Amino acid sequence: MNEIPRLRAKRRDGAEWTPVGSYLVDMRTQSVGRIAKASGVFPNMRNAAELIQQIKLMIRELDVNRELVKLTQIKQGKVRLLDALAAWKAGRLTFAESYAGESLLPTFEKWLDTTSVSPITIKQYRNYMSRLMRLGMVQPSSKIRDVPDVLRAVRVVMAKEHKAVYYGNVRQMFMSFLVNHLGYDDDSHVLRDLRRVPVIKVRKRREHHPLRGPQDLIELGSRINTTGRWGNRSVDYQSWIYFMTLTGMRPTEFERGLWERDEETGHLRIKGTKTRNAVRVIPLILWLEPERRTLGNLQMRLVNLQPATVVRCRDFRRTSAVWYEQAGVPRSRYSYYLGHGPKDMTALYERRTPTKAEMDADRQALLTWIKQQHERVAPASVPVVVPTPAEFISSFEQGDMAGV
Repeated sequence: MNEIPRLRAKRRDGAEWTPVGSYLVDMRTQSVGRIAKASGVFPNMRNAAELIQQIKLMIRELDVNRELVKLTQIKQGKVRLLDALAAWKAGRLTFAESYAGESLLPTFEKWLDTTSVSPITIKQYRNYMSRLMRLGMVQPSSKIRDVPDVLRAVRVVMAKEHKAVYYGNVRQMFMSFLVNHLGYDDDSHVLRDLRRVPVIKVRKRREHHPLRGPQDLIELGSRINTTGRWGNRSVDYQSWIYFMTLTGMRPTEFERGLWERDEETGHLRIKGTKTRNAVRVIPLILWLEPERRTLGNLQMRLVNLQPATVVRCRDFRRTSAVWYEQAGVPRSRYSYYLGHGPKDMTALYERRTPTKAEMDADRQALLTWIKQQHERVAPASVPVVVPTPAEFISSFEQGDMAGV
């Protein structure tokens, strides 16, 4: 028969010893001496007595094997008995929560001083922690095991303020701290609790603002290079927005320079990586040298443009889709040019790689539509020669596409 475990107890002023609720594991070991800790097992738990016996068996086995590090962690309270038991049953080499009882702030600062994260990210993390302290969510007495509770409090505040991105950054900060610095894994009680705190879903998505026609693109292009203090003023941002509009590239594809001339058709091959449909060949209307660029400065110019505009970098890709549709290009083909995958069975059966003749026709259809927007008659054919960005922009703005 298993002996009945005794409850932890405390003495009230002038009263007898009364039970606290958790059992007491009080054992003497040859390695680290006496270990007297709360079991974390309560009387109303199923198989409570069996769990107590397993905890004692674990301590005896660790003592026989001279596992001084693990026994010291248990004795000093750096790992709870139930978590140590789970790790011991799983045959893990180290306990998951060796640092759970340590102070949060000093350990966090030590991580920031030794981590290889970029200086900007370190500064951002320090600002996050400072704000949590000002809000009273993190106290000098906070322990590492309190991190899930801190994140729950952050979520309540950020959900009311509609700051899903801010909350996501704080959540990622704590996740990186526990996993990369402390080495916690899925067996860790702290990490499990942290992952149970759900992310804040972004319910309101930004509206789409595609450019209605060539005149909108001309007007925006004429203003973008003459305003703002962001980035290199010698950069031809006007060519950027023309190129993204007439190719429908994803911003990441443009930033990484993922395009080249297709030898077979002479058109533009985009070497996208987002999906298996991202690699495609599209009609070549404007050529720009493929190289790495950053859209951050262009985005800042758009945000701070005076008078203001609602257009952002992603809208140039949407503009391409609208223009192809208005030019009469079949949906199955401009869906391929944008790198979209089929959404239903009909689209799946319709999908195929356009031929060179079809891409030539789609190129002419788009240029014809652009000319019609300038109230001019489209020529019978489109020359194969691709103009330089300056020549194309000049012809585009004048509405004279005959030489393009």
